[in-house]
Amino acid sequence: MFCKGLVGLMVLAWVAGVVMFFTNMSMHNATLDLITALVLTPLGLPWNLTPIFVGGSETIRMATVLGTPLLNILLVWLLCRPILRLFCRAC
Repeated sequence: MFCKGLVGLMVLAWVAGVVMFFTNMSMHNATLDLITALVLTPLGLPWNLTPIFVGGSETIRMATVLGTPLLNILLVWLLCRPILRLFCRAC
């Protein structure tokens, strides 16, 4: 139950960030605004730091910020149950 809730909250935050990104993009310009960055950046750490070190265009940076949270959501979904079983024998 805990794992489903955690993954659900992460997916909900990612969807909210993507919606804010595309709303901002349609209203203003194709840049990340502060609230979108505050939602999507923590969800994608450390993977979304890759363009800083490797380099890349603005399009690659935006795609990285939008896509890397999915990698972390997948990792949490795969690893949550085994880690929870390891620390909580009665669960």
